[in-house]
Amino acid sequence: MLPYTTYLIDLDGVIYRGNELLPGAKEFVSWLEKNRKKYLFLTNNSFATAEQILVKLERLGISSDHAHLLTAGQAAVQNIARRLPQGIVYVVGEQPLIDLVKSYGLTVANIDAREADAVLVGLDRDFDYAVMTYAMNAVRSGALFVTINRDPVLPIAGGFIPGCGALAAAIEVASGVTPEVVGKPEPMLLQEAMHMLSSQPDETVMIGDGLQVDILAGKHAGTHTLLVLSGSNSKEDLEKSLIKPDHVYENLADLMKELTQEPSSTP
Repeated sequence: MLPYTTYLIDLDGVIYRGNELLPGAKEFVSWLEKNRKKYLFLTNNSFATAEQILVKLERLGISSDHAHLLTAGQAAVQNIARRLPQGIVYVVGEQPLIDLVKSYGLTVANIDAREADAVLVGLDRDFDYAVMTYAMNAVRSGALFVTINRDPVLPIAGGFIPGCGALAAAIEVASGVTPEVVGKPEPMLLQEAMHMLSSQPDETVMIGDGLQVDILAGKHAGTHTLLVLSGSNSKEDLEKSLIKPDHVYENLADLMKELTQEPSSTP
């Protein structure tokens, strides 16, 4: 089935690992550009801004731009903006997320607002009882409840801090309402990506390193799936898993061997 018209690509474990560019990544992006493929880098990250991710890619030797990157935060905001144009959003998050909400023509509710059209939860290191109370009451009053991801913790130097999934869980328990989840393995991030690219699932492949996150997200969204073994999961994990991708490669360098292979001539 390779090649496809549209490629949705996870970053960590596929393009880079930490501060190391992974084999074949630069060549793969060049191939996408040369062959005019539609593609987006996707990330569940609710902490790093799009600008920070693009700077990291540039530092590792891959030049990209906002047209080829979609974070779960961006997907959440553009989904809310499409459903609730010029709506009022209670943001549980930090300044970059607040700025992103405003950039889509939405109004950010005051921190002590009692009503809003939507409650959006991202990482918020100033989260407290008052914020939880106002967010809970907005949800109980009928506000759309959206969380960027369900990650319970966020790894940092020396340990972990609560992730936005932990904050959303507190509001969920208090309000009795389950939030819509944007990040993988839920399908919304991929659906927003395909909406941006005017692509359909049957022409799209999700490339990732995690069976329970990336590959499952692709299956939920109805796309084709491709697992690389350069990140979270190993061949042994794949053998034990009930989640089976359509394609498996060691890394993007291994994928490139197939994509650039000359077709055999018919005798």
